[in-house]
Amino acid sequence: MPFWQIELNGKAKKQKLDAWHKEDKFWEKEKADAVMKKVKGEKKGTVNSVDKRQFKQTPPTPFDLTTLQTEAYRCFGIRPKETLSIAQELYTNGIISYPRTSSQQLPAAIGYTKILKALAKQKAYKELTSRLLALKTLTPNNGKKTDPAHPAIYPTGIAKSLEGKHTRIYDLIVKRFMATFAEAAVRETITAEIHVKEEPFIAKGTRTVEKNWHEFYAPYVKLEEIELPAMDKGDDITIIKITMHDKETQPPKRYTQSSIIKELEKRGLGTKATRADIVERLYSRNYIKGDRIEATDLGIHIIGILEKYVPKIVDEALTRHFEEDMEEIRARKLKKDKVLKEAKSVVTDICKEFKKKEKDIGEGLKKTFTETRAAMQTVGKCHACDGTLVIKKGKFGLFVACDKYPECKATFKLPSGCLIKVTEKECEHCKHPMVKAIRKGKKPQEVCINPECPAKKVEVKIEEGRKCSKCGKGEMVLRKSVYGAFMACNKYPKCRNTESIDSDGNIVKKKTKKKKAKKKKKAKKKAKK
Repeated sequence: MPFWQIELNGKAKKQKLDAWHKEDKFWEKEKADAVMKKVKGEKKGTVNSVDKRQFKQTPPTPFDLTTLQTEAYRCFGIRPKETLSIAQELYTNGIISYPRTSSQQLPAAIGYTKILKALAKQKAYKELTSRLLALKTLTPNNGKKTDPAHPAIYPTGIAKSLEGKHTRIYDLIVKRFMATFAEAAVRETITAEIHVKEEPFIAKGTRTVEKNWHEFYAPYVKLEEIELPAMDKGDDITIIKITMHDKETQPPKRYTQSSIIKELEKRGLGTKATRADIVERLYSRNYIKGDRIEATDLGIHIIGILEKYVPKIVDEALTRHFEEDMEEIRARKLKKDKVLKEAKSVVTDICKEFKKKEKDIGEGLKKTFTETRAAMQTVGKCHACDGTLVIKKGKFGLFVACDKYPECKATFKLPSGCLIKVTEKECEHCKHPMVKAIRKGKKPQEVCINPECPAKKVEVKIEEGRKCSKCGKGEMVLRKSVYGAFMACNKYPKCRNTESIDSDGNIVKKKTKKKKAKKKKKAKKKAKK
């Protein structure tokens, strides 16, 4: 739905100022046009009022698992399932408390002072912990959520050598723990009303007056700071320009892995320990895709078929009912035999209903799976003919070939040892299709399938025909893959020795296992010191 907004750009005491018409959204263009006609050519405005208000911003509550997962995704882009896995490792190493908790409360029994004194021995937290230990009392800003089995997540104070994502998650937990004890931050909002030919424009600013807990949770505090120029009632505003913007109402934002977990918790679906797994399973089964989650055609069709023939399978209220019953059993308010009896009855009825319509469901799913498989295997247009490039499986793994074979013999190798997903993108250098290669523990990489792509060409400064350093029998020859040029033993597949080539055409030296172990040993010694 279209709407219009009017923006004023100006200056107050030589400082820039942005303001928007008080009406905000004009749903009728005639009204917006009338305002623009009235203020057209105006060079001066007047400050009609300035309202300043200060408010206290309370510290964050301690981490429960869901909040830790959403914060790790917001701050680092770490997927919820991986966050749980890292937190579990930190727990088994004694570095943090049990992570599978829904509590946002830190009981005094854990020993706040003892933990802070232990953290003070770690150089990164010495200054911050000393400030907290100087307080007369230590009281965390506990949240409402509780868990009868476990407290909120907190650091134990035990120091161990950590690397990469483990360091980030640990730092996030420590900073959150400390921030809960700090004083509330003080922020100030300023609202100025500016009149131009009696048309009101509003300029808003928010700034932090006293950081307090922000300093303890840095750099993870993400707040917008908008400073307004110092203004008083009656001051003149110099107008640079007044612009009318044509806009349209936007659909709700798509879920992310972080927000979908929050939504599942809000709706009472899944448990603190299973929600991340549920989301991962949806991805692995190709029911959803993208960081901004989008339902695939496969996912949409399956839901449609199940809603049509056996709606109870996708009944949110039924799932929530049994999740609530499980919590009641844990709290010893309900007997498990009663719940199991009810569940058995419900599942039996669903199975009977499914059996009656099995043929119709099967036909619907068969058509959906066939269409999805075809879409997942279609890479793009063939540049050699009018055919389509599709992913096929051969003796040595997956490869791309034209569906017009044997008339068209266009083929492209695909990288092995990784999950390949098709994309809708074309290479900007050669216009060939691009695929996404996903390796475990590594960032997904989008690559052009064309080994002759101009972007992959390098001037190789290495002579061919050298003896293979691994088998001693073969010779090293230049090869090309979707990732670019590399040196490989000509005795492949018996010898799989390869050498990477950098952008300057030189061999990239591999880090041997001994060197890696030596480096790790050095890091451990350094951490102990």
